[in-house]
Amino acid sequence: MQQSYSRYRKRQRRRKKLNRFWILLAVLIVIVVILFLCIRACSKEKPSSEEPSAASAVSQIVSSAESSVPEVPSGDASVTESHPSSAEDRQKSSKTSNTSNTSETSQTSQTSGSELTYNNPHQYTVNYQRFSDETIYELDENITSEFVALYDVTADEVIYSHNYSKKCYPASTTKLLTAITANRIITDPNKVITVGDEIYMIGEGSSIAYLQEGMQLTFEMLLDALLLPSGNDAAYTIAVNCGRIHENDPKLSNEAAVKVFMKCVNETAQQIGATHTHYVTPDGWHDDDHYTSAEDLVKIGDYAKSIPLIAKSCSKPYVEWELVKGGSIAWSNSNKLIQFDSGVYSEYCDGLKTGFTDQAGTSVVASATMGGHTFVAVTMNGLTLYTKYNDCNLMFQKAFALYDLNYTYG
Repeated sequence: MQQSYSRYRKRQRRRKKLNRFWILLAVLIVIVVILFLCIRACSKEKPSSEEPSAASAVSQIVSSAESSVPEVPSGDASVTESHPSSAEDRQKSSKTSNTSNTSETSQTSQTSGSELTYNNPHQYTVNYQRFSDETIYELDENITSEFVALYDVTADEVIYSHNYSKKCYPASTTKLLTAITANRIITDPNKVITVGDEIYMIGEGSSIAYLQEGMQLTFEMLLDALLLPSGNDAAYTIAVNCGRIHENDPKLSNEAAVKVFMKCVNETAQQIGATHTHYVTPDGWHDDDHYTSAEDLVKIGDYAKSIPLIAKSCSKPYVEWELVKGGSIAWSNSNKLIQFDSGVYSEYCDGLKTGFTDQAGTSVVASATMGGHTFVAVTMNGLTLYTKYNDCNLMFQKAFALYDLNYTYG
């Protein structure tokens, strides 16, 4: 009898322990489920414009080498993301992009070790409610570029986009950020710069401004050489000289000077709010770790227009300069939107920069001003040379119509 009672008590104790175990396990499961639901809910509340890491950029390997040449259509342009957002996606309006932008509209002198400060009032709010459903449908049906953004500078709103925050390769549109950074280091447009052997750092088949070693140009001339014919030789001349000025070391090697300059370029990108951007070269020569987004190019293009020397350069269809030591040099702008006989010309377009590589496809960051209103359009990885311009012109036409203005082109 005693033994039976003892076995009974033991079974009771085991049962209680087992019950406590299952209760504890159930509590843990409930806690895990609650945490999972909370994390999932939080992730849905985050903006879709997540910043890509350098690791994620490197993971998207592109095998062929780049040649940063003037715009010639290539059948090898890669397509890494599906073409666009539905009308339903665009109802997620009034989203504010990164508001910690710190850019400036006035030039700040840079000396070795100095800090730059910026004060950009633009918030780049996303508002897809401006266009009617019919206009959105027309844009969706006719725009063929893979990465697209349309920014109303006056209203400080991005009013249309495709793949807005997704990674893309900038090709020679890189040179806008090169120019911005250089303007922060060299503030005198008449500063004379001597071309050195850095011009041989360019890749084979590069677009060039035909600079020669020993040639002397003012900084303003050099910006034209960078932005009009998209000179990769000009990009390296700027990078090396700015790197040496920044470090206050005229004997700094070409490679070290470029490294210093690119560090400044990436710091500039962060400071003006282009947080999806990381550049490796000053000219846009392809590197898997050299990337941006349509969202960031809107900010870069908008900021570039706030610098008078860059805005002036980008708006020139043609320029001829007398060199410092005699002789002359001339360049035509690669941007067909401001070339009168191009077939896609508009008198209202005033910039900004074109680009092309096999990996990036054909691209343009464009701007147009009319009736006191300015728009910046970004089209990346267009189907052909001219479709990127057609995409911009269509967006500009619809955009200016919001202000009852008749934008014409062609």
